Formats: sequence, structure tokens, C-alpha cells
Amino acid sequence: QLVQLHHKAVVSTQSTGELEVEEIDLEDEEDYSCEVLASDDEVVPVEEEVDVCGMCSQVIEGQYLTALDNKFHPDCFVCVNCRNKIAPGQDFYERNDKPLCVDCHYLLYGYKCKVCDQFIKGQRLCWGDDAFHFQCVKCTSCAKALCETDDLKVINKKDFIHVACC
Repeated sequence: QLVQLHHKAVVSTQSTGELEVEEIDLEDEEDYSCEVLASDDEVVPVEEEVDVCGMCSQVIEGQYLTALDNKFHPDCFVCVNCRNKIAPGQDFYERNDKPLCVDCHYLLYGYKCKVCDQFIKGQRLCWGDDAFHFQCVKCTSCAKALCETDDLKVINKKDFIHVACC
């Protein structure tokens, strides 16, 4: 979701240590530079809180995306593997606090079905080092496809069979 950036000026008072936050809308054309005077006309340093992009570490001015507990320039929110832009609303995975597109996630960390050689999205049937889509594996007794709720046995270390077919 894209939103407008608002600067927040954080003003600290040395004598009391209290913080006062003033929100500044960038769409106003006035100059908001200021100095804060404490008692006896003493100049107090002003600290400005700015938003920094979670990818490029540059200050964000204008629109930004919020994801992974960070803010990003819209053009900086890209997959850390293929560098393709991840659009607002597009699914992605998180890896080390950085975005990873769905295709790269499956390419790098996914399981391929031993029968159809396609990546498995969702539940998988695992046997040894192999993974399968449930719909790709058939009971060797009744030839019906397996499903996640079936009670299964493995015979001869390779044949899946419904317990009811035994």
C-alpha cells in the first residue's frame, strides 16, 4: 500500500528531557527549518527523525511501501535473488529480513515432485529424500490418487498403499 511520507521533527528539551513530536506535511510549501530556544535563549539541538529505505538505506522522500517491519522506496522493494520488482499486493517470502519472490523461493528452497518434476506448493508427501504431490502418487493396490487425510503404508520401500487396501 502506497502512502505519503510525513516528516516528524523530534525536539528535545535539555532541562526536562521531555520530547515533543511535531508532524510536518511535505505537501505544504513552507520552510519548516527551525531552532528551539530553551530558557535564557539557549539554543537546543534539533534532531530530525527521517524514514530510511530498508533496502538501499537512503532517506525516503515521497511514497513508500511498508513490509517486513521496514519502509522501502517502491522501486527498491525487489527480490534479493532475481532483483525483479515486487508490487504491492504481490505474494513474497521473507529470507533474512529481505523479500524473496515466490518463484525464487521455490527455486532455492522448494521441493520438486519425484513423479512430475514440478515444484510442490502446499502439502507434500515425503518418503526418504523424495517428495511428491499427493495427487501424483497412486495406491499400488486400488490405483486411486492419495490425499492428505489417507492412512498409508509403504511396501517394498517404494510402493504407497492405502491401509484399507491391505
